[in-house]
Amino acid sequence: MKELRCIVIDDEPYSITQIEDLISATPGVIHEHSFENAYDAMNYLHQHKHIDVILSDIGMPFINGIEGAKLLKPYCDYLIFITGHRDYAEESFEVGVDGYLLKPLKKLKFIQQIQRLIASKLPLLSVTTKDDNFVLIKGGLKNNYLSLQYENVMYIKAMSNYIQVFTRDKVFTSYHTLSDMEEALKDRTEFLRINRSEILSFNHVTQIDGFRIMLHNGTKFSVTRSYKKKFEEFLNNRLPGNRTN
Repeated sequence: MKELRCIVIDDEPYSITQIEDLISATPGVIHEHSFENAYDAMNYLHQHKHIDVILSDIGMPFINGIEGAKLLKPYCDYLIFITGHRDYAEESFEVGVDGYLLKPLKKLKFIQQIQRLIASKLPLLSVTTKDDNFVLIKGGLKNNYLSLQYENVMYIKAMSNYIQVFTRDKVFTSYHTLSDMEEALKDRTEFLRINRSEILSFNHVTQIDGFRIMLHNGTKFSVTRSYKKKFEEFLNNRLPGNRTN
């Protein structure tokens, strides 16, 4: 697999130097450019169109990292915050950040974060036909793969930079994205993505109340606004007398 290209955004020259040094010592990632504010980075990306990873501070002049994330995300595959502020974590993940590293930056945590990104770009191994009764996904270690029986999968949840697959009796972790899983499950009629973070198996749903869903184990979920139309179509196609194919 080719190396991940990245840029750095931080208003402190010392922090930029530290991050650049960590990049040079980390396999699988190469440094392309550094900027002291999000505006300059956005102008650069507008000309060069795309980058694999953006490593950005949060507390910066002109436009902070949270605001900048909304402008920068379309130009990258992954956005990682590197900050000295712990209290922005929840807000960061709401804008779709893929990782959250705290200053002072630790070499081990930085390398582990990059390894997770590399692992998440590995393709799912299968799901090419409707007849398969399992899916193979990449596990958390090198050359480690998980075989999941469709009938046992209850739901899949996106975390900060990995997914958790909840089965009847276990929880599995994989460094794929939720979009990877959605694509892999597109031919399976029982699975539906109901929000930005969750895919459900309706084999395990016992009750639907409007846009609230409950599984047989009592776990509850909500369908968010942008997924409501698809959810309603999913239900209508399964009501007696409404099936279109």
